[in-house]
Amino acid sequence: MPRARVLSPEHRAWIVENLLAGVPAATLIKQLAAQMPASRARREITQIASSPLLATCGALANRARRLELVAAIGRAHARHEPEPTAVERRTTPEPEEFYRRYWAAHRPVVFTDTTARWPALRRWTPEFFRTKLANVRIEITDGRDEDPRYDQNHDAHRKTTRMDRFITRVLAAGTSNDLYMVAHNNTMMRPAFRALLADVVPPPGLFEPLEPRQTSLWIGPAGTVTPLHHDTTNILFNQLHGRKRFELISPQETVLLADPVDGFYSPIDLEHRADSPHPAVRALLVKTVVLSPGDSLFIPAGWWHRVTSLDVSISFSLLGFLRPNGFDWYRPGHDR
Repeated sequence: MPRARVLSPEHRAWIVENLLAGVPAATLIKQLAAQMPASRARREITQIASSPLLATCGALANRARRLELVAAIGRAHARHEPEPTAVERRTTPEPEEFYRRYWAAHRPVVFTDTTARWPALRRWTPEFFRTKLANVRIEITDGRDEDPRYDQNHDAHRKTTRMDRFITRVLAAGTSNDLYMVAHNNTMMRPAFRALLADVVPPPGLFEPLEPRQTSLWIGPAGTVTPLHHDTTNILFNQLHGRKRFELISPQETVLLADPVDGFYSPIDLEHRADSPHPAVRALLVKTVVLSPGDSLFIPAGWWHRVTSLDVSISFSLLGFLRPNGFDWYRPGHDR
């Protein structure tokens, strides 16, 4: 006799999900019988319904629902901020207030005066880098426009060039996402760039002594986009030349982890979220802020953000806070 066909994983998942949702077995049998003999549909569903594994699945689903309620109450309260889509702007607070009001509260904020005394704010222009470090070999990402996953595949886009040639390309690029010096290029680890740390004056009481490995330099044309993602460290992102737009979303917006989540990246299309069939996507609370030269954005670990350069842009980030800042275990998009 020929062997009976095995029920597909998709059919099994459908049966389990519906049984856990309380759909009567008789209803499922009737629906499945449209695709196979009724006797087989009854046997398959009865077997799954009587399996002790279904109870285990139910317990896990209940736990997931309880955890989702924890995130949901945070979302519900966040929507009643006085300006829910804005990011607070203020002068740099004292360390005690910063760690209590923003770090511990896991809350983004823009500081308007952090870089006011930095020589970098005045000196770090495209022409400064083109002349000061003209012959220095640097690593950039290039050919990004050809790859829809250009940020995830950054290793495939690594290229080496001279600083003066890179800056000339940036200035001539117009609006382009094709080339960019990003954090993954580890620029500040190069000896020629370490001397530039003398131009940076972190707020006292917030940061450890400057080390290159705790900093990142970003240079690129208008039009560069870092897609929607989250990091596993807290970041103070300092805008020194040009403007950048940040769209920030709380990690409590758990719909961003909907399949097919791509590790640290979410596939949610922010441009067309109003047209999404998913109500949670349509209801996403997105905070938008444009950073101008002199603005510093505190991005808490785990907060999703998409970054778009509005002009030729130079940015510098600091990670070396005087609090433990390694949350590499926070990888919800890597769990399967």
